[in-house]
Amino acid sequence: MSARNLIRKNIAYLFVVAIIIFVLAATIYGGIWPPFSVVESESMEHGSSWEPGVINTGDIVLLKKVNDPLNNIVTYVDGRSIGFKTYGEYGDVILYNAPDGEIIIHRAMFYLTWDNGNPVVYGYHGQSWIKVTKEYVIIYNCSYNGRNLFVSLKGMENESGFITVGDHNLATSKEFLSQYDAYIAADQNIFGFPPVPPSKVVAVAYGQIPWLGLIKLNIMRLYGEWPYYNEVPKNAYTYLLSLIASIIIIPYASINIYKKIKKKVKV
Repeated sequence: MSARNLIRKNIAYLFVVAIIIFVLAATIYGGIWPPFSVVESESMEHGSSWEPGVINTGDIVLLKKVNDPLNNIVTYVDGRSIGFKTYGEYGDVILYNAPDGEIIIHRAMFYLTWDNGNPVVYGYHGQSWIKVTKEYVIIYNCSYNGRNLFVSLKGMENESGFITVGDHNLATSKEFLSQYDAYIAADQNIFGFPPVPPSKVVAVAYGQIPWLGLIKLNIMRLYGEWPYYNEVPKNAYTYLLSLIASIIIIPYASINIYKKIKKKVKV
């Protein structure tokens, strides 16, 4: 076997081994299989262009199983109180089983329960940026573009669970209530979902692998299984192609460097 082919073979082996180790480590740490999920739509984006540190269409997010969601998920209300952020906003982003069978990845805004017909918002203790009434909850300056969130509690009486919102959904919502100066964007209002009970929480998202999920999504598109193909943020494909090019170029560059070093040694 020539030196060039040997280097190629070794690089390929190392690449495969690195992937296997990564997947095993992510599975062990996350306690869930598969340990990651591809983001299919723009509901968690923070703008029209691909942005690091937030969840973009085509990104792969890593998952961690939560054995006790009620006590181990940090909601927006909790996170804002203690300064805890993930993906560019306060609180954890969760994956949950929706009533329509889909798995939704959105931010857990607060946990709602009831006491003698009165709503109880976990983590609320009179903060100035939140208003809780029997009919609604308003969180002020809630989105990345400064919008206020209005959550109607109508139809949720005596139902407990997480209220969830897509970051992008709130920032671009057209359902504005002028009397409250706030926007409707909670899944429980726009989709009619009930509050998410802890038993429906699949995992908490952490970290991300950018762009690579677009490969899977475009394969899905060939079979008509990805309706959100027009929601890919600007520059995402450019970054993906640059990454693929780098993966291809690096082995060849390594071979040429090896050959030059070998010639110098012989001389």
